[in-house]
Amino acid sequence: MRPSPFDHRQDRELGDALRLALTGQNEEAFVNSVVACAALLQAGGFDSGDWWDILSEWARPGLAAAAIGLAAATALWWTGMGDSPNSVMLLDDPLQASAEIPAAFLTAQPPDIRV
Repeated sequence: MRPSPFDHRQDRELGDALRLALTGQNEEAFVNSVVACAALLQAGGFDSGDWWDILSEWARPGLAAAAIGLAAATALWWTGMGDSPNSVMLLDDPLQASAEIPAAFLTAQPPDIRV
C-alpha cells in the first residue's frame, strides 16, 4: 500500500505565508469596511438586478460552449472514436453460458453451501 502524500501536521512555513498575505497594514479599517458592506447587503442596498445582468452576459458564451461540446461529443459517438478495445461487449444470448460466464452463475437456484 502506498502512503498518502497528504501530511496532516501543521506547516509553519505555509502558515506564516498565509498570515502575512491575509493581514493588512490597517486591520481595523478592513474590518470596518467588511462590516459596512455586510450591513449594506442586509439592508438591501445592493441591487439584485446586478446579479442577473452579470449572468445574462455569461449566458450566450456558455450556451455556445455547451453546443460546441455537444456537437463534438456527437461527432465522436457517430464516428465510433469513443469505442475502446476494453469496452464491454454485449452477449448475443445473456442466458447462455460462455467462457467468460460459467453456467453456475446463470442458474436461478442459490449455491449449495453444505458441500
